[in-house]
Amino acid sequence: MNTNFFSTYFLPATLVLIMWGMGLSLSWKHFRNVIRFPKAIIVGLAAQMIVLPILAWVLAKVFKMSPEYAVGLMVIASCPGGASAGLISHLLRANVALSMTLTTFNSLFCVVTIPWLVDWSLGYFMGQHAAISLPFWHTVKDIALLTLLPAGVGLWFRNRYPVFADLADKPLRYLMPVMLLVAFVGVASAEHSGTDQVLEFVGDLLPPTLLLNGGGMLFGLLLAFLFRLGPRARITIPVEVGLQNVSLAIFVTHVKLMDNQMALVAVVYSSFSFGTAVLFGYSLKELTRLVRGQLHRFRKGRKSVS
Repeated sequence: MNTNFFSTYFLPATLVLIMWGMGLSLSWKHFRNVIRFPKAIIVGLAAQMIVLPILAWVLAKVFKMSPEYAVGLMVIASCPGGASAGLISHLLRANVALSMTLTTFNSLFCVVTIPWLVDWSLGYFMGQHAAISLPFWHTVKDIALLTLLPAGVGLWFRNRYPVFADLADKPLRYLMPVMLLVAFVGVASAEHSGTDQVLEFVGDLLPPTLLLNGGGMLFGLLLAFLFRLGPRARITIPVEVGLQNVSLAIFVTHVKLMDNQMALVAVVYSSFSFGTAVLFGYSLKELTRLVRGQLHRFRKGRKSVS
């Protein structure tokens, strides 16, 4: 099989199916509610675009990472969330519309923020600068074709054929994560099968990347609590912060900066971030359910006593 099959065909097709499936579970009122009450959008963007890069800089300093690895960590922190964040929000019945809105806005903003932050990181950690640019309209087209268009088609199906949407919802909840897992495994084995450096340096890269991932999700949760967002947004925002677009990070480091060591950071991050985001989101959902149950029993007990 062609080594480019998974990255060129299977992964994009999987993302299109995922976004279509998520669109089936939504209606226009979900997006109207997100836009009408933009506090969750502002909090999510602040967590991802401000808090995460600051956390990456702190971790690079604390772990005394090599300049190349430090820049690679900053590139990860500057990337937007991936489409798989919406899948996790969908599976956990969180706020999928908020997740898709955050991914779209951040993906558009990154056309400006990534070149600036990468150039600053190169100057700070390596004493050099590199003018990189992301093709704006190409980025917009990719976002539209892989996320907005299939999600819009799913929305149309929901409004036009609600019975079909309800019937398709349950099997798609099982099919979508399986296809995404197959796609990720295929890309990793096909594109990085000869990368022995990943195993050699994983001990150095795993602690800071794990802390960036877990710390980013924790800060996202704290901000959601601080600004009194609802329970669904408190799950959505940490997941969005924890799942970065590693494909874009590899493109910037490997293609634009032509540095394989920087790209290794993104490869290591991609090896665990989906699993940790699922675990964090699911644990948070179960904890919320338990706390609500305890509060309900406590209030019920007080009423019976009075």
